[in-house]
Amino acid sequence: MVESATPRAMIRAMVQGARPPRPLLLPVVFSLGARLENVPLRAFLSNPTKIASALRQLRGALALDGVVCYFDPYLEVEALGGEVQWHADGASRTLQPSSTDLDTLRERVSSAGEIVQLGRIPVACEVVRRLKVMLPGEPALAVSVSGPRALAAQLMGEAPAGGTVFDEAGSDQITESAAELAVALCKSFLDAGANVIFLREEIGAIPDPQRWVDLLNPIVNVIRFYEALPVLLPANPAGGPIPAAASEACEGLICPGTIDLSAGTLLPQMAALHSAYLPIQELLLPGANDAALLTLLQTLPPDRGLSLLTTPNDIAADADIKRLTSLFKSVRDVSRAVA
Repeated sequence: MVESATPRAMIRAMVQGARPPRPLLLPVVFSLGARLENVPLRAFLSNPTKIASALRQLRGALALDGVVCYFDPYLEVEALGGEVQWHADGASRTLQPSSTDLDTLRERVSSAGEIVQLGRIPVACEVVRRLKVMLPGEPALAVSVSGPRALAAQLMGEAPAGGTVFDEAGSDQITESAAELAVALCKSFLDAGANVIFLREEIGAIPDPQRWVDLLNPIVNVIRFYEALPVLLPANPAGGPIPAAASEACEGLICPGTIDLSAGTLLPQMAALHSAYLPIQELLLPGANDAALLTLLQTLPPDRGLSLLTTPNDIAADADIKRLTSLFKSVRDVSRAVA
């Protein structure tokens, strides 16, 4: 058991396999900052000053253990030339269908390290650097990075409805290049001061789990080398269970389980470091029953060692901050009581 410490110190201890004295509450709260700054998300994503200011306010209001410095599922693919069509409101967008082969990708980035200078990636790194200075010692600083399959799927084409088209046959080289880009991007974020890397990944049917693990391992290893925490986020939560191969073969990769309120079940897929996705998107719906979540958390035996509570995606920008504040306080109180 780790003695009481800052979230950053707790993360460093968790990387070494220690159990924290209480679970870290680190939901993905990012686009909500655009509303605080009263700017469209499109403008918000390009302005490190507004992002840093909003996230500092959100952290204070929500009393979280960390801030998500940048969360954009299209960050890498847009930097690599993918076309994103913004809607008139400047708050929503669609990735246009495309098809990128290996030669085209190599024309855009001759070496993996070049990606850190493209698109809005320098903006994201700058936000991490600023918050490291603005919030010294704590809280934890988190960012998201697209996993190999998620980025490859975007590069090779995305369905209009938002579901990715992943052609496993003939995609191996693109996926391998995507994994190399992820390593380079992780290093850039970690050098800037990130403590948690959320790996957004396609986790549906995987024909060759071992190949996927082989590509994921170097990414996880570089994150752990920096004494940071790698956390797997499903790019398609409904696409299937998290492969057991990930948590078993990638040492230290956090694979949270899912809290299913409709079924009344708690953490069906707890990994070695026990963690869970809070069903925030469901709870933010009108008439949501927060008591159901709190009751499930209370049933968790202390020996399960709950260490991390997060969300499978970014909380909606129109979320009620007052309600979030109340909900997170209740979750924090209950989860710490059962940790």
